[in-house]
Amino acid sequence: MAGTVTGSLVQQFASMKPTEFGPAIEPKWQLGERLVKEVRSAVEKQQLSPLDGARVISSITATLFGYDEFILREISAESLLANTQARR
Repeated sequence: MAGTVTGSLVQQFASMKPTEFGPAIEPKWQLGERLVKEVRSAVEKQQLSPLDGARVISSITATLFGYDEFILREISAESLLANTQARR
């Protein structure tokens, strides 16, 4: 899988059929579950603080599921700046 270039997650999910959603999301979900178990174990062993564990899980989720594409594009720094300047 290394070196594979895929299109935007937004484009991928926007163009897929409802029946394609489950098979497309399942590998990411399974990987996320494994990584969260590792983080939980590290917190229980006091290798990570609970706050750091939550931060790592948040980062894992954002990376796997394209937080920056789905959320940040709608609330980008550029759009906030444009809105602020428009109000002045």
